[in-house]
Amino acid sequence: MVEVLFTGTGREADAALIVSELATNALPHTRSGQAGGWFGVEVNLPEDGPAYLGVCDLGGAGRPRFKRQQAKRQPKVGGYGLMIVGDLALTLAEVGSPAVGHTVWVHLEVKDAEQATAAAG
Repeated sequence: MVEVLFTGTGREADAALIVSELATNALPHTRSGQAGGWFGVEVNLPEDGPAYLGVCDLGGAGRPRFKRQQAKRQPKVGGYGLMIVGDLALTLAEVGSPAVGHTVWVHLEVKDAEQATAAAG
C-alpha cells in the first residue's frame, strides 16, 4: 500500500520494493518474526526534499549489515535485498540496537508528476 502514498512521484514501485524488502528482512532476522512480534513502517513524504521510509523492528541477535558480497566469493541466494535498496535510495542507514530494536531507513528522491513529465520530455 505504500505505493499509493507515492502516486505521481515516479517512485511508486521503488517505494513499495524498499518497504517490502525492509519488512521482509525484519521477520527472519529479529524478534519481530517471533510469536507476538511486530514491525512498524514510517513514511514521511514532504512537499520538497527526499522522502523518508523506515521499518522499525524488535531487535535480535545482531545489527543489519549493508556490505556487498565480495567478488571472489561464491554467489549465494539471498543477501542482495539491502544492496538493491541502497542502490535505489539516496541514503540507507540504521539506528538502534539488538536489545531495543532497529529502524532501517532510507531517503528516497521523488519527483511530482509534472517534474517527471518535464524530465522525460
